[in-house]
Amino acid sequence: MTVCILGNGLSGLTLAKALVNENIYVDLLSPKKNLKLNKFRTIGISKSNSEFFCNNIINIEKFLWKLNKIEIFTDNLKKEKLINFENKNDQLFSIVKNYKLHEYLEKCLSKNNYFKKKYLIKIHFSLMIMSLLFAVIIFILLLKNILIKRY
Repeated sequence: MTVCILGNGLSGLTLAKALVNENIYVDLLSPKKNLKLNKFRTIGISKSNSEFFCNNIINIEKFLWKLNKIEIFTDNLKKEKLINFENKNDQLFSIVKNYKLHEYLEKCLSKNNYFKKKYLIKIHFSLMIMSLLFAVIIFILLLKNILIKRY
């Protein structure tokens, strides 16, 4: 079986990596050869999600900035803290640089025999709509399956 994924963003690359880990062939369709990534963009990820990612997708420990304290301030209330989360003994949250994660996933996938990246000149709008509808249908079926098993 071969799965086709549209787009080479983090979601598409992560899904591709999860599938090739299960020995499923993946064709990733990308609109551009050189995706320009913002080097300042970061992604927040919860402790449980970072553990899942490291254990089931790819180990990204070396890219994570682990946080055990989060404070949110406002200028309107004279620098008063709006939210204060702290756990000195354990990680609450992690931050990872978007482009580092993207580059690492692409590098690992490029070495995998189950993965092929194909470049498109133009992605037709109708193809994008069809793939979006297909994804929604799969999501609904999965959700229905989970609910049937649970109840």
